[in-house]
Amino acid sequence: MKSIKLLLLIIFVVSITGIADCRKSAVPKAAATKTATPESVVSQPQQPGSAITQSTAVTETTAYYYNPAGKPDPFEPFDISKVKPTTAITPLQQFSLDQLTVRGIIWGVSNAKAIIEDPTGKTYIVGTGTKIGKNNGIIIRIMNEKVIVLEQYTDVFTGKVKTNEVTMALKKTEKI
Repeated sequence: MKSIKLLLLIIFVVSITGIADCRKSAVPKAAATKTATPESVVSQPQQPGSAITQSTAVTETTAYYYNPAGKPDPFEPFDISKVKPTTAITPLQQFSLDQLTVRGIIWGVSNAKAIIEDPTGKTYIVGTGTKIGKNNGIIIRIMNEKVIVLEQYTDVFTGKVKTNEVTMALKKTEKI
């Protein structure tokens, strides 16, 4: 007997809460058949008992306006004169001078030439004015047994540009 009363009590509570939830979510027939558009929601005044409100029917969107203050004009052509030209790095500029080896010097031509070998084993024929090394080095002289390179670097402490003359000696091969 107690179990039947308990079962009836549970059914009663569930049915009452179900009816209460249905009343809260009930939508009037006119609102259920009509689709809400932004114009219809804004133009029609909301009734206090109406289930559809402006905030639930249509999400508010704000229009974006472009503010050009402090921005470049997107329709103005790009000014190439402001771009710093970048010089292509030669294979010899990828290594520091201590990694490069002088393998030979060519005399008997109008300008002396030197044969430089990089760490990978590739050789290059260079002359006066060739850029070499990571520190913007330029070959200024090719002599009998050495190549003189002028490097420019910025001093870390003073911030001044300094020059340094580096001598690369010809590597002598062993006689057999």
